[in-house]
Amino acid sequence: MRTVLDTVLEWLPRWEEEMSYGDVRGVANVGAIEGGFGWRVSRTPHRTDLFLDLRVPPDVAMADARRKALEFARSLDGVDAEVYVTAPGAEIAAEHPLVGALDDAHEEVFGAKAESDVTRWFSDASVLTRYGIPTVNYGTSSGLPDAELGENLAIEGLVNTAEVYARAAMRVCEVA
Repeated sequence: MRTVLDTVLEWLPRWEEEMSYGDVRGVANVGAIEGGFGWRVSRTPHRTDLFLDLRVPPDVAMADARRKALEFARSLDGVDAEVYVTAPGAEIAAEHPLVGALDDAHEEVFGAKAESDVTRWFSDASVLTRYGIPTVNYGTSSGLPDAELGENLAIEGLVNTAEVYARAAMRVCEVA
């Protein structure tokens, strides 16, 4: 018997493909499932909640993505759906002076060109760009959080990143 979960798991890769950004594949996953009674596992729960994490690239209007996700969910028999968090993406042109200032400062401090990536997590850049403030997510990363240490950064990387910020700010403010 095919379940709602089976249908959702089959649909998630289609969302990822449709919500890709350039060469970067979209992100869609089951974030949580909540239902049933741990103390009474032999009973079928009267309700089970399925929480999906559906990422939206900066070139897709949030209203369009919301509509597509709800259309899919509402196509499933017996499923109620709602969107309770939205976070639109942010985008800045590669030729923007802020990007150039960061690239130059990064190369001076680290001795190599900065790598770029498509950010698929929420940051203040989403809000700032809605108000016309050019924004770049830039910084050092430790990669995925360590199992024991959690999220952490090497002090040297943090210090070097602060220097890049200072040099880029001086360029943008024309005091360099």
